[in-house]
Order: sequence, then structure tokens, then C-alpha cells
Amino acid sequence: MIRRRFIASSAAALAGAAAMPEAAFAEDAPLQLSAAQRSPIEEAVAKAMAATETRGVSVTVARGGTIVYANGFGQRDVGAKLPVDADTVFPIGSITKQFTAAAIMLLARDGKVTLDAPAARYVPHAPHGNDYTVRNLLQQTTGLANFTAVPGFLQKFATSKTITPAELLALIANAPLGFAPGTRYEYSNTNYLVLGMIVEAVSGIPYARFVHERIAVPLGLTHLTFGPPPDDADVARGYEAQTGTAAVKPWSPQATFSAGALYATPADLVRWDEAFFGGRLLDASTVRAMTTPPQLPGGAKTVYAMGWLHEQIDGHAMIWHNGGVIGANTRNAYFPDQHIAIVVFGNSVGFDETAIVRAAFRAVVPPSEAQLAQERQSETTPAAGEDAAITTAARAEYERWRAGQLDTTNYDAAMRAAMNDATVRQVSAGLVALGAPTAFVFRGKQSLAGGVTAYVYRVNAPNGAVRFVYSTDADGKVGGIFFTPAQ
Repeated sequence: MIRRRFIASSAAALAGAAAMPEAAFAEDAPLQLSAAQRSPIEEAVAKAMAATETRGVSVTVARGGTIVYANGFGQRDVGAKLPVDADTVFPIGSITKQFTAAAIMLLARDGKVTLDAPAARYVPHAPHGNDYTVRNLLQQTTGLANFTAVPGFLQKFATSKTITPAELLALIANAPLGFAPGTRYEYSNTNYLVLGMIVEAVSGIPYARFVHERIAVPLGLTHLTFGPPPDDADVARGYEAQTGTAAVKPWSPQATFSAGALYATPADLVRWDEAFFGGRLLDASTVRAMTTPPQLPGGAKTVYAMGWLHEQIDGHAMIWHNGGVIGANTRNAYFPDQHIAIVVFGNSVGFDETAIVRAAFRAVVPPSEAQLAQERQSETTPAAGEDAAITTAARAEYERWRAGQLDTTNYDAAMRAAMNDATVRQVSAGLVALGAPTAFVFRGKQSLAGGVTAYVYRVNAPNGAVRFVYSTDADGKVGGIFFTPAQ
């Protein structure tokens, strides 16, 4: 349920991790953003909504827990013509993982969970449960297959109101581990499904009740609920490009469970960020451990810590997670140096919040002229080590995606299994909206596990730019395709 616009799992994240320094925001900072600061945010929202046909968006910016900007755009309910407002509730998808990780760490503090114990100690029927630890689950380094990627999941299970965690786990029970636990990062919702089962097994109460009693109530997260709120008031309906004005049937909380079942308002996540990073729930050393990606063997890269990713914007640490379920895409981003929280919600899984988060951060912390100059240079200057033949193949593959006409005979088995017409249409529509490429700039490559090499390109177009990762395996098969807005 992390929203990643790519197919298959061979392409790993390429950015490095940074330390989390402590710094305060300016005490004389204005309580509200000025019109000049709001303008680039609202321009980024308009572009993102147009590119993905998203019907409704919510953007909230806070400093030190004080909201300095909150705005709704478009409609939360097209049929009823109801607008998105600052208090609209959205499904937050995989941002749920931040709360699941915190629940595990609370139980560890209570002495009821040992992070380096095998998962089977707490969930005996967990597949391969003696081969990986609770810590591996938190850090997404188990190699467990992803239950939401099982063929037929969307059609048979995603909206079920009766499916149990054990039945979800059974969907991948016979799948082998993708790699030796602890050696690689690979995002799998199954990891956080098992963690939720551990919460229930150890605490003796349902996951939803644990999150409510141990996290939501103490921190004042008044609209944080497992599934939609009972009264269904001010809840965003979801829409996709394929369905037009017809609201989609949302995934059920039973089908996403501890990997993605929570709903919230932006203000809930602002309070959550301030409480979490302020040490009100867990102590500073635990927060640091949860937000610092591990060192993996052999130099393998990961930006995933424990329910949080750690990257940078303009050299500033950004600790975040996003979430994507049918009918919603969301992000919760926190900048610890400046005590800035940025929360962006959209009611389409195809919505991409990346450019909005960047615009919102820069509205408060403008980049230097040197940073802007370096950014402009990187947009057109190829990195060293480019292979002309690979670039030609990558360009051809990009154009096939833009045309929506793929030839998967050169894709590896995992890629072919992950392909579906809806994803191709969605990505194709986004690339078409950008326009024909004006530049295809090589930005570097990285060797990944299993003989896979990831080649990174910046694709400039009239209406924006894309970071395009094209991965091939040792046999020359395409093992990963990854599109995100270029930063």
C-alpha cells in the first residue's frame, strides 16, 4: 500500500540515509503562510490534479505543531458536490505502518516483545517464521511475498469485510522467501500484517483497540480510526481515472489490517508527528532507531527504517511514509531540522504528492541559489558511465509505456506477473499528460542484489519531469520499471 509508481520489485530505492540532527524553527516565524508562499503550493496541486484526474486534495503544513497552512481542493464527493476541506477524513493507507511500528515498540518497552526474536515466537503459523526476526519485519528485510500482489487480490479479497489476518497470511503461505532475511530491503505489506498479528497475540486485544487505547487517545488523535469513522461524516470518496465520476468501492479495513486500514484527518497526523518526534509516546533513542535505516550486508541500500523512510529535500532530512489504496494516495512527511510537518491527501491512487511536498517545504525553507543552480545543471547534464545501448533500450521502453503498448516478452517472470491493464493505462495517462520528452538524461546506475542493475534517468517534458528507473537482470531481462516525478 505504499504508493510506488512502478511494476515488480527488483528496483530498489537509490537514495542514501542521513542522520537526524536536532534543530529548532525560528520563534518569530509567521503563524500563516503568505500569499507568495501559498502560490507555488497551489500551483503544484493544480498540476498534480490535472495530470492524474484526481478529484479532491488536502494539503496541510505545520511548524512546531502549529498549522500554518491548511486547504482543501476539489471535491470529496463528486455526486453530492461536497468539497474537500481542512477536516476531511481520508484513508491513509500505508501511513498506518507508522502506527503499527509504534505499537510494536510500545510492547517492546513493556518487555512483551523482543525485536531480535524470531517472528514464530509470537505468530507460530507465520510462513518461514523462524527465519526472520521482528526487527526484520519492521525494516522490510524478510523476503516475505506481498499478499496484496497475489493474483486476484483486488477482485476477490480487497473489499471483503469478513477476511481475517490469518486468511490474508495464507495467501502467501506457500511462497518462498525472496532472499535471505536481513540481506535486502523489499517492501511487502505482509511484513506489517504479521506485525499486527504480533500486537494482537502479545497484548491480548484487537489491533484496532490497541491503537485506539495506547496511541490515539493519549495523543488526542480524535479522528484516527480503524476503517472509516462510524458516522461517515466528511469522509473523502475515492475516484479513479477509469471510473470517472463514479466513486470506487474502497478496500475494507479487514483486507488491509495493520498494513493500511487507518483513516485520519490532516490535523491528526500533525499531532501525531509532533508527539512522536517530541518523545511523548516513545523516548528519543527509540524514535532515532525507528527513523534510521539499517546498514545492510554488502553495501545494499535502503531508506526504510521502521514504518518511516529517511530521505532528503535540498539537503534537509525528510522522514516520511506514503500510502496508496484504491481511491486514495497520501503522504505524511516530517522535517526534523525545522520541526515542519507536511500532510498531503488525494482521493485517487494515481495521485502523486511528491511535487506538492517539495513546493510546500520550499515555501517555508527556500533553497539557496547554489542549490537551484546545481538542480538546473543536473536536469540536463548526463552523469559519467552512460551505456548508449542501455539508454536506447530505456528510451524505447519509456515510449512503450507512454503509448500504453507494452511488449512483455523481454520482462522477467516477476514483472510479467505484476502487470495489469489498469496500471498500464494509469501510468500511460500520466506520461501523456507530461508531453513528448525533450531530454532523456542519464543520472547514474547501481548494482542490486540478484545481478540486477538499475539505470536512472531524468526525463524532461513540456509539462514536467520524471525520474525513470530502468532495471535489467543478468540475462538482460527487464526486472523493474519505476516512475516518479523528478525532484
